[in-house]
Amino acid sequence: MYDVAIIGGGPAGLSAALTLASTQGAKGWNPLHILVIDNQKSDLLKAELHNVPFLPKGISGKEALEKLSSQLLGYTNTQLTTDEVVKISGEKGSFCLEGAHQKYEAKYVIIATGAHGFSLQGTKAQAIPHTKMPREGMVALELQERNLIQEGIYAAGLLAGETTMFACASGSGVESACAILSDMQGKVTIIHDMPGSRA
Repeated sequence: MYDVAIIGGGPAGLSAALTLASTQGAKGWNPLHILVIDNQKSDLLKAELHNVPFLPKGISGKEALEKLSSQLLGYTNTQLTTDEVVKISGEKGSFCLEGAHQKYEAKYVIIATGAHGFSLQGTKAQAIPHTKMPREGMVALELQERNLIQEGIYAAGLLAGETTMFACASGSGVESACAILSDMQGKVTIIHDMPGSRA
């Protein structure tokens, strides 16, 4: 069983995964086992980026995602797989994700599948019109505090209502990851790369 399964391998999903995976080697943490399940349909695969901090101007979205994936896979507690999740069942601590190819088990789930629609079965998520995107027909989810959909399930990125910008989506993924870390610890928790914070 994974500690966290993330549905979606765009900027939000990968940034959430990177934040969670970075607990590896941090004082007071056993490594969290993270799974990213991506359907390879991110809009970013067709984009060219000109305004993302730390990335070269004009980098392709595909290359940006490859760099982020490579950074993520530097942590041995992380796995990426290609699949299409269609249903979630269970409760916090014991979710089952049904994919087109196989089933996955996780204690927590982050959904970062973009704003084109929401057809994932089994959650209490309610889709609403996305108010921060200029295109019609885009959706976000009605959320509680800190991107929470229901106990143990969080949204991130455009599906969480963020503006359609790489940095906005990434920040939303990090926020969802920090919300999970806080829930695990029972207090506000973040992971810093600071002297003395690593074992």
